[in-house]
Amino acid sequence: MIQDLATFAALKERMRFLQTRQRVLAQNVANADTPGYRPKDIRQLGVDPATRGSDAARRLAGLAGYAPGGIAVTDPRHIVPAGSGAATVDRGASFETRPSGNAVDLENEMLKVSQNQIDFQTAANIYQRGIATLKIALGRRA
Repeated sequence: MIQDLATFAALKERMRFLQTRQRVLAQNVANADTPGYRPKDIRQLGVDPATRGSDAARRLAGLAGYAPGGIAVTDPRHIVPAGSGAATVDRGASFETRPSGNAVDLENEMLKVSQNQIDFQTAANIYQRGIATLKIALGRRA
């Protein structure tokens, strides 16, 4: 029943995205000393306020299974432009790359982790408040 409500479905999807992004960011931190490692990040379309409404940003970001522009890739033989996957390499400035080839900036990664945690907690709070509202509407105490 709750899965049928669009708000709860969107919050659930947002929390799933943030959980996946947390895994990717944790891998970046764990590989901070691995030679040649490039940090990765996952970006969700239409979430970043700076790119909201920007068609160019949507085309550049792309998602796994979709070519830029939102065209579904339904056959593995379809040609998908490079860089259109869900996980993208976050290339820092060249001076941030160590001689070993590692480009992980721990300070930047920890900022991303903390922002991701705040976003997840916000989505979880909204979800909990929505459940409480439904309980009140059904005549049960929240």
